[in-house]
Amino acid sequence: MGRNQSRKAKNSKNQSTSSSPKDHSSLPATEQSRMENDFDELTEVGFRKSVITNFSELKEDVRTHRKEAKNHEKRLNEWLTRINSVRKTLNDLMELKTMA
Repeated sequence: MGRNQSRKAKNSKNQSTSSSPKDHSSLPATEQSRMENDFDELTEVGFRKSVITNFSELKEDVRTHRKEAKNHEKRLNEWLTRINSVRKTLNDLMELKTMA
């Protein structure tokens, strides 16, 4: 075995004997795995609920703003109609003035 091969063998032995923090837990591996899966599932369920809630709130906001926009559009049309009426009246008065 060469020098490099010997180092690789020692490194692989060291890596296999070192353990992650999860391995030091007091829970058995199957119970820990089940808890991690439950957490992932809860996270997914929670995420889905959050998306549904946010979507519902957004949908309601859009409806509200749409109603407000329709009301603004209606008021704007009323104002434009009144402005046109005032212009017509003003033109009629200017015409009367020039005739007098």
